[in-house]
Amino acid sequence: MRVKDKVAIVVGGASGIGRATAQLLAKEGARVVIADINIENANKIADGIKADGGEAVAMKVDMTKEEETIEMVKATLDRYGQIDILANIAGGSMGPFIRDAFVPFAESTKEMWDRIIDINLNGARNCTRAVINHMMERGSGKIVNVSSIAAIDGQPKAVDYAAAKAGIIAFTKSLGLEMAPYGIQVNCVTPGGVASERLQALAKEREDKGQQGLDTKKLAQPEELARVILLLVSDEVSHMIGENIILAGARGQAR
Repeated sequence: MRVKDKVAIVVGGASGIGRATAQLLAKEGARVVIADINIENANKIADGIKADGGEAVAMKVDMTKEEETIEMVKATLDRYGQIDILANIAGGSMGPFIRDAFVPFAESTKEMWDRIIDINLNGARNCTRAVINHMMERGSGKIVNVSSIAAIDGQPKAVDYAAAKAGIIAFTKSLGLEMAPYGIQVNCVTPGGVASERLQALAKEREDKGQQGLDTKKLAQPEELARVILLLVSDEVSHMIGENIILAGARGQAR
């Protein structure tokens, strides 16, 4: 087992890449905290992991609220006594808890800009800030952030999302350099289109309305991203600092 007895917080672990990552880390021996605003789905994933012989607990967390991320870390330490892995996966450009449709920048509002930045950049900041002192004191830790190919290629009508995800890459690189002397590795994974539950639901909705659909067969599966995240948080990788791994076979279709 590649992360046996490690304690991992997976933010956004109730669906998509987060769900696949939580399941894989548990299968590889980690004790997993599934942190998500959707507590019903988080509980289902945790129950499934436990049914398969793994260890997991669900926590309802809105990572855009700093006080909730601090409580998440406290509850994890109270339960397990340590945190070895933080996977900042929650985010997105459209869907439940985010927004119903893309909007041209000329029609955008400051409120929606702040909302998208909160979900896709500030949330990762809050979770990382909440756990970083513990990792520094222990002299070890693995943090993986998830960006989007929109940060590199751009995404029309989702300027806010692309800007936030570009911030994630810069956040990763800068924090990776700062934390390296403390034995903490910070890296990033940048996907193109991923066949998450949210994107598959969107594809079906478009199809039902007779609109141009998304070819989800061309998208990466969440499990593929999870395998890369597993590699980054395992002991197999010890000299990767502030790197951004791009897996974008389906460019042009947002995560």
